[in-house]
Amino acid sequence: MSKLENLTKKILDDAGAQAEAVKENAHKKSEVVINNKIKEAHDRKEKIIEKATTESEMMKDRVVSSAELKVRDEKLKAKQKVMDKVFLMAKESLNGLDDQDYISFLKSTMDKTQMKGKGSLLVPRGYKEKIESVLKDMEVSEDDDLESGFIIRDEDVIYNYTFDSLVDEIREELEGEIAKNLFQE
Repeated sequence: MSKLENLTKKILDDAGAQAEAVKENAHKKSEVVINNKIKEAHDRKEKIIEKATTESEMMKDRVVSSAELKVRDEKLKAKQKVMDKVFLMAKESLNGLDDQDYISFLKSTMDKTQMKGKGSLLVPRGYKEKIESVLKDMEVSEDDDLESGFIIRDEDVIYNYTFDSLVDEIREELEGEIAKNLFQE
């Protein structure tokens, strides 16, 4: 039995050694698989973090840009209100001209206007007698709807010198320059 025992022992030792080798090989392979899975998870984590960082930066930029646009719009609205007030004050100032300044403006304008015929003058209520004493050769009439300034009618041409229309016309020309002076930044 000793030979049989030796042979059995050798087979068992060889089988044990083989089992140990298979076990160690399986252990190494499992470590490689685990390490690969850990690396994959780490790479995915990095990509997710990178994507989230990029998206958050984009969102932040959009929010900042939107806020800047709102601020700019509010500033423009405020500037427009100031401009409206400036031109309203100009109209009020012209509407408040005393009789002497009004007549002086009227005469100056009449001197510059090249009329084809005799023409007629339309003035606000209360100015007819004052104007007739100065402009004796022109028909002068009053209009209740005319609040300020005057209108000259010359044959088929009407010259509108109401203060509202004069200020509105000048506004188109000067608004940029006035804004530049008012809002120097």
